[in-house]
Amino acid sequence: MRELLLLSGGVDSAALAAWRRPALALTIDYGQRAASAEIHASQQICAALTVPHEALTASVKHLGSGVMAGQRSSPHSENEEFWPFRNQYLITLAAMVAIQRGLDAVVIGTVATDGRHRDGSAEFLHAMRSILQLQEGAIALLAPAKELTSAQLVRASGIDQAVLAWSHSCHAATLACGNCPGCTKHSEVMSELGIAR
Repeated sequence: MRELLLLSGGVDSAALAAWRRPALALTIDYGQRAASAEIHASQQICAALTVPHEALTASVKHLGSGVMAGQRSSPHSENEEFWPFRNQYLITLAAMVAIQRGLDAVVIGTVATDGRHRDGSAEFLHAMRSILQLQEGAIALLAPAKELTSAQLVRASGIDQAVLAWSHSCHAATLACGNCPGCTKHSEVMSELGIAR
């Protein structure tokens, strides 16, 4: 199966790039504040892993909410990084690229702790798989790390620390702010792995 990896440039997707070695990694600028840093991190990670990489701009910044959009949080979620229908949108775009490139599957970096978001739940994954399978091309949706923590994923991937060091997890800026949920998660994962940052 030839896979397309949705690569944000964060720890989880970087580890998946090392683990899965996809036929293509895709980073999407959908209007998030850290887009340029995510694209740069993804380019460096893919260069180190010799994985083909593409960036796609499909901005819906005006529809975003929370810290990633630089807007007030949505009343529909208690999570400050919530962006309505973001994962559904990104998976759909990735499937469009996959079918155009003759690939069979989209791989996403959902991990065990993502269940706090509805679009990180088992129900969401099942529904999106069904939607993709109903359509021409029958693109598969894979979440191979859905039962793993981020630290377990990093360990399982065997990613080199020098490659992992390129990852960018900040939701709020192109330089790590140290305060957003992405930065907090990054620090916690590095600490669990015993990697000083």
